[in-house]
Amino acid sequence: MALLLPLFLSCILVLALPGPAVLMVGGVTFHVTNKCPFPVWPAVAPNAGHPVLAAGGFFLPPGQSKRVGAPATWNGRFWGRTGCNFAGTGCLTGDCEGRLACNGSIGAPPATLVEVSLHEDQSKGSFYDVSVVDGYNLPVAVWTRPANRSGGCFIAGCAKDVNAVCPPELQVTSGKKATVVACRSACLAFGLDAFCCRGAYGTAETCRGSVYSRIFRDACPAYYSYAYDVAAATPRCYAQEYVLTFCPSRWGDRVAQA
Repeated sequence: MALLLPLFLSCILVLALPGPAVLMVGGVTFHVTNKCPFPVWPAVAPNAGHPVLAAGGFFLPPGQSKRVGAPATWNGRFWGRTGCNFAGTGCLTGDCEGRLACNGSIGAPPATLVEVSLHEDQSKGSFYDVSVVDGYNLPVAVWTRPANRSGGCFIAGCAKDVNAVCPPELQVTSGKKATVVACRSACLAFGLDAFCCRGAYGTAETCRGSVYSRIFRDACPAYYSYAYDVAAATPRCYAQEYVLTFCPSRWGDRVAQA
């Protein structure tokens, strides 16, 4: 027992050490990177029954990265917030009750979501996808580390800035110049069953997308553009490290900070 005590104490110290990364024993690391030409405030929320990670949110300047540790069987979502002022009105997009630390609360749509379901069993792999079913605010790419693009483990960003092609009826704007900072889904904008894939449209056979979801599909082919989007990428890849990159291609500084 005496021989085991130092090891036990060292484990406690490792978990208690301050810093950008807290990787639990047998856990997974997410490398969250901001390649946007403006600040992003990444947020993370667990699914029911799973723990909150890294207090649920943090600040990430342009060109910076942060590591977030998670249990090996964690399920939840990541998203990026923009235009945040926590002493005032909160965030222009992806806001969680005006707080930096979301502490488990889910961000307000529209916001691009990275959805994750981790598994310890290597034969099963972990599932992850990017969804704009409730709308879009930022492009994001996801892959495993080491990179495995040829193995179907890579979700690319967007070929176009959705905010630049967003129809007026879906736009979320900010500032005196009414700069488009996010693009709502048709479901979020109109609340109709046909757009929300519910009621009589609640199956894959009856809900086949719309002219609006095709705008998202054209700009971001790998993302879920509506609930039953069979063309979306859903990798099933086991890894102990994953990379989430906001603005993987520098498409400009169109996101408003006003």
